[in-house]
Amino acid sequence: MKIGLIGAGAIGGYLQKKINEDSSLELIGILDIDKEKTTVNSIEELLEKEPDLVVEAAGGKAVEEFYEKILSKTNFLIMSSSSLAEKEVYEAIKKICEKNNTKLFIPTGAIIGMDGISAVKEILEEIEIETRKNPKGFGREDTTETILFEGEAREACKLYPKNVNVSATLSLNGIGFEKTKVKIISDPKVQANTHTITAKGEFGQFTIKVEGKPSKNPKTSSLAGVSAFDTIKKIQNGLAITE
Repeated sequence: MKIGLIGAGAIGGYLQKKINEDSSLELIGILDIDKEKTTVNSIEELLEKEPDLVVEAAGGKAVEEFYEKILSKTNFLIMSSSSLAEKEVYEAIKKICEKNNTKLFIPTGAIIGMDGISAVKEILEEIEIETRKNPKGFGREDTTETILFEGEAREACKLYPKNVNVSATLSLNGIGFEKTKVKIISDPKVQANTHTITAKGEFGQFTIKVEGKPSKNPKTSSLAGVSAFDTIKKIQNGLAITE
């Protein structure tokens, strides 16, 4: 399977290594703002190489800039699911996929249990996620625990797009951006990127807690890259499920 990669940072670098180690995969091009890392000059040049899948690991702006051109030609896997909090982007992507028979893939990223959330979404009454990170993960220097945000997921994604892709993924698999409640905490006592999900409904309730080791980029969990590569292999084997 031929893969194009947008972004060669912490997640992109991990994916580059894993793809190159797998003889059944071929990395045909990398597009990055760092000219020393990029191997193509434009998204058009990348698409001319006819990738079977393009993977975004560069942030929400890259999704918004390139989704139309990519999904008009091939399938697209995005790490920055918070970009879908923009209603116009989400609706436009759905229409482009339908028109061109292409697919958008969203890995579970830094959290687990999305299969369970999706299974009970019709009887899900309440869901909330608390994201707790060291201040470095927010580019801050807080010396005491500080609540940065408390509200609905759509607004959280707009204010903290690089920190709450987990909230977007949860919203997409559950009961939507408006009904998903988010609390974001800067906590100097923690080193792990911690996400705690609490769900309640007719079925009862359950809690999911993930303490992810940060990647080289403190905003990102090391689980994100692992999840992305697992999704790539599932796509290759015809096992992945789109949102």
